[in-house]
Order: sequence, then C-alpha cells, then structure tokens
Amino acid sequence: MFEMPDRPGPEPRTRGPVPHGQLNQIAPTTLQEELWQRMRSLAGVYLAPTHVPYPEARAIHLAPEFGTGPDDAFIKHSREFAHLHPPQDGSLHMTLPPLVKKVVTEAGWGVPHPIQNTQLVYGPRDRDEIELVWRVLLESYTYARGRHTG
Repeated sequence: MFEMPDRPGPEPRTRGPVPHGQLNQIAPTTLQEELWQRMRSLAGVYLAPTHVPYPEARAIHLAPEFGTGPDDAFIKHSREFAHLHPPQDGSLHMTLPPLVKKVVTEAGWGVPHPIQNTQLVYGPRDRDEIELVWRVLLESYTYARGRHTG
C-alpha cells in the first residue's frame, strides 16, 4: 500500500484549469533541475513536447517497448506520463493509479487536475520533499510501465 506523510504547512495556491499550476511556495530551481535530471534518466524515457497547453513544460514519455500501462497511465492518448512545469511554477503533472492519487491528495501533496486525468503534484521545497515527490513520480512511471500492483 502506498503511503505519504502529511505535507507540512498550508497548501500552495493554484491556478487553472488551463494552465493548471502552482502559484506560491515554488520549489527552488536547484531542486527542480535535480528532479528533471532524475526524470529524464529513467529507463525507456524519451523527451518530447508536452501534449497539454503549457508549452514551457518539460515532458517525459515512455517508449512503447518499456511499458504497457493502461490508457489512463498516459496523458491524452500519447506516451507522455509526466511533465515538470517551468521554473516560475515548479510543480508537476503526472498520471497516477486511483489509489495513489487519493493518497497524494489526502496527504496534501497535490490536487487532481480539474478537467484531465492527471494529478498536480506540488514542487519540492527542500531535500526531504524531493524524495517524497520522487516516490510519487516513480509510482507514475511504474503505472505507465504496466507494473503497478495496487
């Protein structure tokens, strides 16, 4: 069972639905870049433009031979499963299995997108939080790979 500790402090303000993103409590750019480097280094991942109307977002897609996740493990019937918003925002959108999405929302780490099948995950504010956000991203990756068991 996937678990997350409650996110400390008030939730960030968000905007949306289009573009949907984070307005305050922005992740430091060094943590954003570290997260991006981790994201792009996952096996089977390739970089391509996002399929959402936020062209500055950096997206990761999964090569077909690396994953056979369900249709809702990908954004808009593409191979994209996650993207990182630009530095002035620093949050991410990703697909997640329903139970993981519920845990992330209830623990205060993000909110479901109001019109798409993705989860907005707040950007990490410190070293501890980057590890928690990374755990959530790995759930998205596992889902896209068709290996999620929950």
